[in-house]
Amino acid sequence: MPKIEILRHKKHRFMFIDGYLWMWDTPQERKLQEDLAKNSFGDVLVAGYGYGILPKFLIKNPKVKSVIVVEKYKKIIEKMKEDGKIYGEVIIYDFYGLPEDRKFDCIIGDIWPDIDAKFLKDYVKFKKKSQKLLKKNGKILAWGKDYFEFLLNEKKSSR
Repeated sequence: MPKIEILRHKKHRFMFIDGYLWMWDTPQERKLQEDLAKNSFGDVLVAGYGYGILPKFLIKNPKVKSVIVVEKYKKIIEKMKEDGKIYGEVIIYDFYGLPEDRKFDCIIGDIWPDIDAKFLKDYVKFKKKSQKLLKKNGKILAWGKDYFEFLLNEKKSSR
């Protein structure tokens, strides 16, 4: 079980998982999460709960019918319950082990440590699993997606 710590500085929260800064609650992060929510529609699956910022915005979006969040660590949800309300339906499960019988209009991911070329394999793994869970004409949204897709296109063009 990972060690999860939440530190506060002024109005902001910072979550460390096993000593690594994994997520934060800052105005910039809220804006990024709000933008993801605005681009979502239909039945939405979110990989990773975080602070619940994204699910909260998704629920407010009239184009979104349902929000299911898959979170690997129960302890994160427990910490968030201590801190306030939980948004959306939360399933404690590893995203990569999800059954592929239910399909979604949008899948949103933020389950790699950073937007860096060394995490491209993590993004590709997420993308492949998401494609199996996506409805026809569905959309994958992800933290760093544009950068990771750029790297993938660069690899293709250099062949």
